[in-house]
Amino acid sequence: MEDYKKKERRKYERYETDAKVYFRVIYEIETKVEFQILDKEKKDRPLSEKYPAMSRNVSVEGLCFISDKKLEKGDMLYLEVYLPSEKSPIYMKGKVRWSQSASLKQREKNKFDTGVKLISVEDKSVLSSIYYDEANKVVWSIVLDSVFGNFRKLAQKKAHPRNSTD
Repeated sequence: MEDYKKKERRKYERYETDAKVYFRVIYEIETKVEFQILDKEKKDRPLSEKYPAMSRNVSVEGLCFISDKKLEKGDMLYLEVYLPSEKSPIYMKGKVRWSQSASLKQREKNKFDTGVKLISVEDKSVLSSIYYDEANKVVWSIVLDSVFGNFRKLAQKKAHPRNSTD
């Protein structure tokens, strides 16, 4: 356990999540002209295979999920995050920081945990949205706001987990 703590390089607190995630890898083709094959219905979204996943946790600028697909560090992803109480997804874009075999539990065999540094949420910059709320002593961003609503709701859930109705 101490080795794990020594390796800890996380900049921000992680919050457990349990949301459906679908992701597409953005393939970069290096030629004289940069291009992507786009979906006819959503002209700004690339057309590539969609993979299912389940979120494990989220932070101010990151998302960790488990899936059947092994990704490579540096892969760019389009993500659709479906919160349990919502029908419409939250669209995110990010870059894979790491991807490794999930725990050795039987139910997670042949699965991979992947950490993604998020670049945008609903086409808004994650980096420019990060702020520290002095009154509540919490670092927040558009990522957490899109997943939890606001930090006051999250703080209430943490303080009274059984009384929460959300």
